Amino acid sequence: MKKRKLFTLGLACAAIMFTTSCSDDEEADAVGPVLDVTENMSGSTGAEITVTPGSTLQFIWDARKGDADLETFSVSTVGQNIVSPVPTSESGETFPHPISNSQEALYIDTLEFNSGSNLGVTSYTFTVTDELGNSASRTFDVSVISPAEALSAAMPFTWERVGGADGTGLSNFGLEWVENAGGNAIISVDGATMVQLAPGQWNSIETQEDLETAIEGEDVIVTYTGVSSNQGDIYNDVLGVSYQGNNYLINILNSTVTGGTLGTTIVITGNYKN
Repeated sequence: MKKRKLFTLGLACAAIMFTTSCSDDEEADAVGPVLDVTENMSGSTGAEITVTPGSTLQFIWDARKGDADLETFSVSTVGQNIVSPVPTSESGETFPHPISNSQEALYIDTLEFNSGSNLGVTSYTFTVTDELGNSASRTFDVSVISPAEALSAAMPFTWERVGGADGTGLSNFGLEWVENAGGNAIISVDGATMVQLAPGQWNSIETQEDLETAIEGEDVIVTYTGVSSNQGDIYNDVLGVSYQGNNYLINILNSTVTGGTLGTTIVITGNYKN
């Protein structure tokens, strides 16, 4: 009888331990919500953003449930340009927002801010929480700088060379195009300092100081030979150029090559900031 009681007690303890273990495992394995946020004006998904006073910030998010339904969505600002109250979203929601039944699995919305006029950094944080208390957040650090420090908006440029004539449209950058060789257009310095940058730096370099630092941090090149002189193509090459006290960020995007009575015409187009 004593052995049977001990055996029964052992089974009960094992059952309790198994139940507790399963419960712990279920809690530990619970999948929380997923949150993606993009600042639409810059394309940033959660990094530093640099803007001038009074700029529009447009945040678009996609919040998805994990193992539990979504419950609340909150937005907060901390820093030089605190926003209180937070504006109403595009779909008419106020924050913190108790998520409705139709949004429990998927909540997509858009929210716009004015960056404010105070120079400095403001952090914008977006948080979704589910019914189990699990949450996901995204934070954007937005630096408001004076217009004098910011690079200009992108402006178009056109470089053209017809036959054996010198290329046009390059002199204001301190560059020249007087020859083609090896199947490439030869863009040379003519008083400028030139470096080649990574394609992503076209968007990541936002201030005069950033551009100057990028140019100083790369090896100087005296020619750029990235564009074919035989056929038109699409490119995404970025150059940093310093000339007569001005710095230029140049994004080479397209070229066309056509024949004619005056010889081959090559046209290179893109955008620049300064």
